[in-house]
Amino acid sequence: MTTTDSLCRHFSRMGARLKLRQPDARQGEKIRIDVGRDRVGEFFDIRYHAGIIPEVLDVRPDIHHLVLMVRDGRAKYKYLLGRDERHWFAAAVPGDGVRDVRSAMASLLPAEVEGRSYTRQGEWFFVRVRDVPPDALYFRHEPLSRGAGSKPHLCEELMRRGGTTVMVSPAHPNGIDAVEYQTLIASDPDAWRLNWRQMVRDAEVFARGDIRHRDHRTIRLNGWHRVYLNRERFAAHAPQIAFLD
Repeated sequence: MTTTDSLCRHFSRMGARLKLRQPDARQGEKIRIDVGRDRVGEFFDIRYHAGIIPEVLDVRPDIHHLVLMVRDGRAKYKYLLGRDERHWFAAAVPGDGVRDVRSAMASLLPAEVEGRSYTRQGEWFFVRVRDVPPDALYFRHEPLSRGAGSKPHLCEELMRRGGTTVMVSPAHPNGIDAVEYQTLIASDPDAWRLNWRQMVRDAEVFARGDIRHRDHRTIRLNGWHRVYLNRERFAAHAPQIAFLD
C-alpha cells in the first residue's frame, strides 16, 4: 500500500476526504495543511515538498479526529485534524508527548483552564469569574482574533485590561506596534492604504453575552468569563499566531 493509499484510508475512517498534491512554486512551507471545498464538500488539502514524510499516529472515528505526524529529517511535527461542529479543522500541537488524539487534545488545552469548568468555541476557552478588574475598559460587539488571517469571533460584550496596542492589516495580520507602523508609513507612503485597524495584543480579556462565529454555533455567556486562547501558538511548526481583540 502506498503512502497516499494509507493516508486516504485513515482519513476515510474519520469521515474525511483527502487530496495530496505537489506544492506550487510560491509555497515556502515544507508542508501546508488546508481545508478546501469542491462540489462534493470539504476536504483536507495537503501539499508537501520532497523529503517530508506524513503518517497517521491515531484515528478516533467516533469523534472524527486523527493525529498526523510529519517527519522532516530528525524533526517530528504533529497536528490534530478533525471535525468541530460544522467544519473540518487542522491545528498544530505543541509538546513531544503527543502520541494519540487524547494527548493531542490535552496539549492544546490552556494551562489556566485545567481542572476548571469552561465553555469553548473553536480555539477560545471561557472561564466564569466573579469579578472583572475595575480598571478594565468596556466594549460592545468587539472581535476576538488569533491573527494569521483567521476569521474573528464576535463578542456581544467585552472588557479588556493591559496589552499592547498594535496596527493590524491584511499584510500584517498579527499587528505591528506604533514605532513599526510609523517607520513603515514613512518608508512607503502607500502603506496607509492597507485597511488598517487598531487592536490590542495579549491583553487580559473578559467576555459576556453572545459569542458568534460563522463556523460555530452561537454560545451564550451568562456573567463575565475570562478568555483564553488554546496552546497552538506554542508549537514551533504553528502558523504565526497572536491574541488580538
